[in-house]
Amino acid sequence: MVRHGKTAWNKENKLCGWFDAPSSKKGIQEVHNADQTLKRKGYQFDTGHTSVLTRAQHTLKVILEQIEQSSLPVKKSWRLRGIVKHLDKLSDEATMGINLPNRIPFAYEHDDNLKPIKCMQFLGD
Repeated sequence: MVRHGKTAWNKENKLCGWFDAPSSKKGIQEVHNADQTLKRKGYQFDTGHTSVLTRAQHTLKVILEQIEQSSLPVKKSWRLRGIVKHLDKLSDEATMGINLPNRIPFAYEHDDNLKPIKCMQFLGD
């Protein structure tokens, strides 16, 4: 998973939530840091998943171009926003306390039933 980069709203200390704020220049650079990490580590994917927000779709597009998988099938859903909450079975309160970093890819290892068996693992150098 890779979280989208920062938006202009981050600089203003505003929470974007569902507002479709575009990535800022810094956010675009953060995406390039993530795509370089994934390329360096040799990641390849079967399917891409993204939310319906423009900044998330742009993040995925840039990454797929960098790892030379631009033609990968992509599924878009508004339901992806709470994936970490769901995977880690977090309460609403605990969810508010997590801070997923921009630009740093992370992964979950799953069992055969797609239940996470390993904690979040950061893949940055």
